[in-house]
Amino acid sequence: MCVLKLYKNQGYDKLNLQVNIKKILKLIAKEHSKKLEAPFSFSFFLIKRKVGIYMKMKKFLKSIALIMSIVMVFALLTACGGGKADEGSTDKATGDNGEEVSETLQKLRKKGVLKVGSSGDIYAYIDKDTGEFSGIDAVIIKEAARRLGIDKVEMELIPFSELILNLNSGNIDMITDGMYIKADRAKQICYGEVWYTQGGGLVVPEKSDVNGVEDFDPAKTTVGYTTGTIWQGIVEQWEKDGKIKKAVATGDQTESLIALQYGKIDAFLTDSTVVEDLFKNSPDTVKGLRLCDNFTDTDDTLGHIAPSVKKGDDAFMKEVNDVIVEMRNDGFLEKAFKECGLDPKLHMITNEERVYEPKE
Repeated sequence: MCVLKLYKNQGYDKLNLQVNIKKILKLIAKEHSKKLEAPFSFSFFLIKRKVGIYMKMKKFLKSIALIMSIVMVFALLTACGGGKADEGSTDKATGDNGEEVSETLQKLRKKGVLKVGSSGDIYAYIDKDTGEFSGIDAVIIKEAARRLGIDKVEMELIPFSELILNLNSGNIDMITDGMYIKADRAKQICYGEVWYTQGGGLVVPEKSDVNGVEDFDPAKTTVGYTTGTIWQGIVEQWEKDGKIKKAVATGDQTESLIALQYGKIDAFLTDSTVVEDLFKNSPDTVKGLRLCDNFTDTDDTLGHIAPSVKKGDDAFMKEVNDVIVEMRNDGFLEKAFKECGLDPKLHMITNEERVYEPKE
């Protein structure tokens, strides 16, 4: 008789060695007391051997599981506490010519490449015709890198919403993408000093008498805006304040410019830098239109543009800041704005205005 059959004869449905081992042994002892024949003794020996092996394997697997758990916990603790290694970049190191530089700058010089992130908009993009890294932010950072002794700058194309994540993950060394300084972002990254400012651009037909807000006719003037932009609130406020007759949502930028060209609206308010770029690089898009010279921004509409590095790279960011001051003093920045088709009067700041603290 086999043990499985014996076990079933007692009214049990299945063999469970882990839970019912004692019951099995009792049944075996009971049968053995009846002086069973040799085949059963051999079966008993096999069962006992298999049970022993099973128990040893169980202990072995438990030991392996315990070891793996300890390793995983150790790895997790190491990862959570490992951020301080990168923060060493605030320390100073000695450069090749004996000057004191940040550890980050020394590493970038040795690597020969500064990787910057951009979403590929007009501020920093790869020119399709030349393959060159272009745009006002590109021109500025390439010159800054050259003066710092870094051989070249490479751009990584990254969606704007993912730039900070990629910076803090170490995929890029810096963000240069016309990014406004904002309090919530400043909690996640280390901003540099202000490179330039950007505000609104008031676009009107070439023959219009309007050259600024003060020229609006409250009884006639209709101003367009793109829904969802900061300019929507500004234009709608003009209507509430009685400065214009009507604020109108005129679609995206292209649709709004067409509406202006066809006389559907009297003026259109949007990003000044974007419009300036259109006048330089896509003149047909803004044919028959012009920017108002007397439009001025308020604190709410003026954006302060700055580069950024990850937290802990303060020393390297200061080195970049110092070079930008030199570039502003020697006229490089003004020349860069003109080459990019941007009006220095609308965007340039003085070195005294380069420090900006964002409002909460």
